[in-house]
Amino acid sequence: MTPQAADAPRARILMVDDRPENLMALEAILEPLGPELVRANSGEEALRQVLLHDFAVILLDVQMPGMNGFETAQLIKSRERSKLTPIIFLTAISKDEQFVYAGYEVGAVDYMFKPFNPDVLRSKVAVFVDLYLKTEQLKEQEARLRESEVRALELQHRAELSASEARTAEIVGSALEAIITFGDDRRISLFNAAAERTFGIPAAQALGRPVDDLFAPEQRGSPVEHMCQAAAERAVSVLEGKGSGEPDIPPREHALVGQRASGDTFPLEASVSCLQLDDERLFTVIGRDVSERKRAEEELREQTESLARTSRELQSVNAELQARQRELESAMASRSRFYASMSHELRTPINAILGYSALLLDNIYGPLNEQQSRGIERANQAAKHLLELVNDILDLSKIEAGKIDLEVQLASFPALVQDLFVTVRPLADEHGSELTLECQDEISITTDPRRVRQIVLNLLSNAIKFGEGKPITVACRRLDDGGVEVDVRDEGRGIEPENLERIFDEFVQIAHPDQQLGTGLGLPISRRLAVLLGGSLSVESTLGSGSIFRLVLPPKLDVRILSGTDSMPFPTPVEARSGSAGGDDADDASGTDAASGADGDGTADADSAPAPASGDVDADAADDEAEDGDEEHAAPAGRRRVRDPHPLA
Repeated sequence: MTPQAADAPRARILMVDDRPENLMALEAILEPLGPELVRANSGEEALRQVLLHDFAVILLDVQMPGMNGFETAQLIKSRERSKLTPIIFLTAISKDEQFVYAGYEVGAVDYMFKPFNPDVLRSKVAVFVDLYLKTEQLKEQEARLRESEVRALELQHRAELSASEARTAEIVGSALEAIITFGDDRRISLFNAAAERTFGIPAAQALGRPVDDLFAPEQRGSPVEHMCQAAAERAVSVLEGKGSGEPDIPPREHALVGQRASGDTFPLEASVSCLQLDDERLFTVIGRDVSERKRAEEELREQTESLARTSRELQSVNAELQARQRELESAMASRSRFYASMSHELRTPINAILGYSALLLDNIYGPLNEQQSRGIERANQAAKHLLELVNDILDLSKIEAGKIDLEVQLASFPALVQDLFVTVRPLADEHGSELTLECQDEISITTDPRRVRQIVLNLLSNAIKFGEGKPITVACRRLDDGGVEVDVRDEGRGIEPENLERIFDEFVQIAHPDQQLGTGLGLPISRRLAVLLGGSLSVESTLGSGSIFRLVLPPKLDVRILSGTDSMPFPTPVEARSGSAGGDDADDASGTDAASGADGDGTADADSAPAPASGDVDADAADDEAEDGDEEHAAPAGRRRVRDPHPLA
């Protein structure tokens, strides 16, 4: 669609979103189309705008505070004037099929997921803008047709008045349509100026000529006779019906083909009336050239067919996009299942390698020389790194598949951070970093303490590794809503601005002179865990001055967040009893506990893996782990399981 001309009517597009940045992005996408873009920050404001204006299309966000998108759409569709306005839902959260169906049930024409392709959105909106403009043109044409009909009635009345007043020249001369009168002999007795322009014949030459000469050859003779006979019958009916209270029969409109003096033919709409005088009948033909209207009708028909073709093409594109989306979702689910399966299968032999190498280093199987010790230590370190990578991949796959366990109970600050200080103290001493805790008040929130420790432990480990041996400070602050904000500050070399978001991407490690070994998954997992807990993880950094990683958590973990939607039913989490210990499962091997130690990515330290007591690895433990993994894969996709640490016997 090309931008609209300055003098053409502009279509309005209503954009409804509670986030100003989303509205700004939509304006940038739709501005090339040239419509008038109207903002609304809530459902209520959108309803006010709909009362004030008509819109070509409404782009409506689903999740909004107060009145959500579905409720807003229902109210818009319940209003007679706006019930046909197309609505496109935009959402980044409500992607389940039941929400898509709900969107279509309230009258939406499309349901798009964020992030979306700007070109696709622009194309879809352009279709509705074009449809709106064509509809407005159709209304204008209909108005013109109504005006034409009104003019026809006016001219009919003028013709009757002119006949009753003995063909008054003033009225006939002011008529806009062609007016031609003739008697029973079919000879033209009056030919006004409009008839001269319509047929291209001067009145002096037309007077006295047969009226049949004004029509195409195929309509001469009988067709003209039939029109005159119908007009005469109507005149008789009018005379007989006078005084009875019945309305007069209006003249019949005839679709004729006129012929100009040059021989060219043209479409002619004409009405024939008959005035019964004392000794003769006077027929009056009032006609108009409808060439322009016929041409406009043909253009409108072609435009309608074009719109129908475009609509079919759009439906085909939508079907293709939906099929591709289903293929992508299936591929992502297969990838997550593969990651989880391979991670469970790999951890058992890796733990065996770590256990046996630890036994060798402890000289359980006999003394080792220096070269053998170095080789086994290298193998042990490589196995640790591989176990960290496997555990991180398993955590990541569980988060993506929505199958990660959460144990909801009270978490207290600064006690949680103090416990972590004990864990990372050896690593901090090794790098020469001083640990400081700033937390004046005791803060308690309802969340999963194990996952919170995993996040903070990863941030502390990274701060120690990249802090260049300078002081590290952890600050806790209570938020106004009762939540907590935890800042981990270091005074290292900092992070380049262009890398502030890249560090949260999977397998991304920023190159540093003092490059540390890691998997590149610690920060991505930490951010996803923070979001899973209803909070956020962000970073601020200045080159040469250090970095601040900020973890924000709500006062209470909302069950709706766990289910990934605001309305999907989900089991209520059972809060853990204080001081009780829950049973272990296979997830504990991938999640990081504060007592397990950590590397720079916050994953479980392989040193905590148990060494085998004899020459064989405990097969029962491996079987239990595999069974736990199978049970997790049986959980429905898209849900997070909330585990009660005190299962019933």
